Amino acid sequence: MQRKSSRLRAQLMAAVAVLTLTAPTQPAYAWKPKTHIYLAEEALRDALDNGKVTLYETDRATGRIIGVLGEFDVDPNILAALKAGQKQFRAGVLGPDAYPDILTGQQIIHPEEADAIDGTAGGSNAWLTHLWERGFVNGATPQVRAFTIGYLTHAAGDVFAHTYVNHYAGGEFMLVPDPTNAVKHLVLEGYIGKRTPQTMSATTTRQRVSGGPRNPRKRDDLGLDPDTTNDPIVYENIRLPITQEDTSIAGVEGFIYDELTVAKPGSIMMTKLMKGEGTGRSIPFIFSEKRNQLQAEVDDYERTRLGLSGPARLAYAAANGVQAEYKKAWIADIDAGLKAFPAVSHEVAKAIVYNEAGGDMGRAKDILSKYVSDHMYSMVGIPDAVIITARTISNAVSAIVPPVIAEFLNELLMAPLDAIIKGLTGKSPDEWAHYMTNPEAHFDEIMNVPGGGHSGSVEHRIDLKTFNREQLKIDDDGYGKPSLKWKIEDLPPAFNTLQLTKLLFLGDAGMRQLQAALKAKGVEMGAAPRNYMLGWVRSLDAGNQWQGLASPRGKASPQAAFAGNGAAAYNRLFLAQIGEAEIPAAGPASGPAPATPAPTAPAPQPAPPVKEPRWSPRPEDRGNRSLMASYLEGDWATDLGRLRIKRTGEGDVDHWIGHIYRAGRNEAGFVLEDLVPSDDASGLTGTWREAGSTQKRAIRLVLNLNDGDRFAGGAEGYIGGLAELTGTRILNPPAHEAPEPQPTEPQAPVPEQPGPQQPAQRPQPPAPQPQPPEDDFQPLGKWDVRIDKVENPRDDRLTHVYVTLRNASTQVQYQTGEVWVYLEDTSGATQRSGQGVRAIPGPPQLFSGTPTVFPGKTIKAKYVFDRVRGAAITGITVTEGEYRAEFAF
Repeated sequence: MQRKSSRLRAQLMAAVAVLTLTAPTQPAYAWKPKTHIYLAEEALRDALDNGKVTLYETDRATGRIIGVLGEFDVDPNILAALKAGQKQFRAGVLGPDAYPDILTGQQIIHPEEADAIDGTAGGSNAWLTHLWERGFVNGATPQVRAFTIGYLTHAAGDVFAHTYVNHYAGGEFMLVPDPTNAVKHLVLEGYIGKRTPQTMSATTTRQRVSGGPRNPRKRDDLGLDPDTTNDPIVYENIRLPITQEDTSIAGVEGFIYDELTVAKPGSIMMTKLMKGEGTGRSIPFIFSEKRNQLQAEVDDYERTRLGLSGPARLAYAAANGVQAEYKKAWIADIDAGLKAFPAVSHEVAKAIVYNEAGGDMGRAKDILSKYVSDHMYSMVGIPDAVIITARTISNAVSAIVPPVIAEFLNELLMAPLDAIIKGLTGKSPDEWAHYMTNPEAHFDEIMNVPGGGHSGSVEHRIDLKTFNREQLKIDDDGYGKPSLKWKIEDLPPAFNTLQLTKLLFLGDAGMRQLQAALKAKGVEMGAAPRNYMLGWVRSLDAGNQWQGLASPRGKASPQAAFAGNGAAAYNRLFLAQIGEAEIPAAGPASGPAPATPAPTAPAPQPAPPVKEPRWSPRPEDRGNRSLMASYLEGDWATDLGRLRIKRTGEGDVDHWIGHIYRAGRNEAGFVLEDLVPSDDASGLTGTWREAGSTQKRAIRLVLNLNDGDRFAGGAEGYIGGLAELTGTRILNPPAHEAPEPQPTEPQAPVPEQPGPQQPAQRPQPPAPQPQPPEDDFQPLGKWDVRIDKVENPRDDRLTHVYVTLRNASTQVQYQTGEVWVYLEDTSGATQRSGQGVRAIPGPPQLFSGTPTVFPGKTIKAKYVFDRVRGAAITGITVTEGEYRAEFAF
């Protein structure tokens, strides 16, 4: 028996090895689609129940779910979308495993290929952010929004599932150099999918459950009244299993075409997203690129023709017009084929995924073969009247694409399903279907043998009996009890997937409720993002993505919001799971520590401190909307010219205005108005218009969290012809370009002030040196202070002391209660106040947010005191900790 198993495994390995000669080294699934669908439906059920989701508190030290943390409001727009677009949500849950197609999804969207589009992570996150902006923020219909939320739900499953499966397989899915890794992925993922509970609909269906039979003979045998109208009929609302009919992309086809399929010149799809070696096996990319080339040639023809006149124009058209018309028809064929592509991908997904029998490969093959004959022959430029042969196909393909792509395209046109499955898994459709249908038959011979580790990762062997009992918590030595299924609470990556899915359903109110619930447990959640699924997933294939581990490509690698602050919130929301690495601490952690044992080796010596970008926000800053908005204040270099952003009024910290100046000009070409802190604390939102115009359009400026000297902006319409506005901070704007004078930053050190009665000397930070006290400013610690004026308004009984505080440090500072003002008068009384308010006449008005000040910049504030009748002010003292500044009157 052992010899037979070894021989079978050797045959499987040999087959995979042969197929790797033409297959790319890209990944396959994480959760099988059945598992994705099951967990998503559980989250959907919770959200639709009462508009809230239930989140659980965990104890990572013991690996237990302690109990319910609370119920939290679902974002109203998400809830409306889920109610109106359940079928579209379920389609979106298949994510890049189905849309725009499985090859593009697995080889371009899953790995870390795409460029960042908003200053956060690139790779998979760039795609998720693109869909969120176009499909949810700007989504026109509930169906499109529901599909988008489903797509993000898929990502929530991938990040935990890949961490888990990669541990056993030895790393991300890889066909070379050792195909054992790929086969381990297929077997383990397939087996977990086979042990996944049946997915029951989140909504109920009204169905007749009682009433007598209609057949007269049966009624007579049962002794029932021949008159059927006398039968009592009972209906019940029951939940039915999810089937192919419960998923749809109706109303979403255009969105999938526009935002996932066609890549036009200059679009985000072409410039940012469609990247990497996998583009050579992507139908959308191959034909988008060909279409763009043809369109450029047609445009060039039309420009040349229109530039001529008379006989010259006629002669040029006669010589080149037929070819131009052929290219126009070719473009139309490509457009028609790409527009039909989303529906084809959906039908293939229904045949393979939403099929309880394990996948109908025959139907999938028929769907793809029909698409090839209806569209792809024309898309490669074969005229309709030509008889299709292998030579015809080869000649047409070789004429339009490079040889490396031509080989794949030839295979696709001749046998589309075989080419797709082979490209994904290194296996034929029949072999792949066998692994999906019967993974238990190969579990021990594949999962309990060496091999599969790569890129520094090591595989972890396990047999089926141990996996059932220790991981799935199933009492089955093999597959003798197929009715036994795992439970969400027993399988940590499944529980974590469901928790994260519910997190991404939250809106502003739900996020605030969650932060409050955790704070009551002594845990700080950190900044609330636009959505908990955005900003951090570099690769849907890699493990531990939420931790912000270094990117192997040297790209931005931010930490997920829920994993920040030393993983304090993460430790209360998620279970420790197989394959998880220890989260790097970003500060003191709250709550129980992770269950990772402490290292026994001596701790390494700390590395020299790395100086962070001057304007980079600190982790603790990222939940403060006003603070994050204020980071955008100042001068920026953009493709349109210099952008200057400043507050709109004295003492007003929550409203900004921006002007974009063309090079060498002092007149603004564009005006950014109505700028206020964005709801997600990522920067500023407002409007833009051309100078002299009254037409306003929306704009959003998002600060790069890893390099605060950069931002990315999305604008409604095309600001200056640009779809995206990006900027780099100008730390020292040239004085001759500025339309208004800007204070300089002297570099001289702060002079010493000896003597026991002098204020304590401030610490000397690294370069650039802080400004020395000048004019009427006196030094404190982080601040210089100046008294501007003292007023005793007739209409109230208060004394108003106006001060200016200047940030004398090299870091952004908050003007908070650390500064105290003491007022002395001739009565001998001393009053103190630590509450600075807005520096405007009239009754005290609080700042609408925490005031923040950049190095060398100032903020005006007012402190108010009770007025003592008949007493005159003799002195004012301002303190900051141990530092004092005294002003005599």
